[in-house]
Amino acid sequence: MIKKILIAVDGSKHAMKSVAIGAEIAKSLEAKVLLFHVVKPYSLPDSLKSFAKAEHLAIFDPELLRKGAQYLLSGAMDAARAAGLKDVEMETEEGPISRSIVERAKSYKADMIVIGTRGMGDLEGMLRGGVSHRVETLAKCPVLVVK
Repeated sequence: MIKKILIAVDGSKHAMKSVAIGAEIAKSLEAKVLLFHVVKPYSLPDSLKSFAKAEHLAIFDPELLRKGAQYLLSGAMDAARAAGLKDVEMETEEGPISRSIVERAKSYKADMIVIGTRGMGDLEGMLRGGVSHRVETLAKCPVLVVK
């Protein structure tokens, strides 16, 4: 029986479609939903941070990524609520994307993961395989990959 569903959200068209489909499934099964976004960690060595600051260069702002994550998740939350879901939460975490999704699904005790087939990935995704493929490989619960 599916009682808890984790839906991975990254702001892509496929992810928003996965929110719609995951919400439809959750509504029909009266399941709880966790909308989950992973912020990939990015850090500069202190020496480069000092250099960037001294040269007045724009550097990576982790707070900006966290705010962006909240924006993405609030849009997904609006879509889930518009689909009629009442028991839905949202959460963001920093870490390696695929492993973070799988670990959070495990700790949430998700009975299913719903994820878009193509996300906001980069060259790394082309070289190492997509996030959805790695989630399928690592997850112990069923994974629905949405095109």
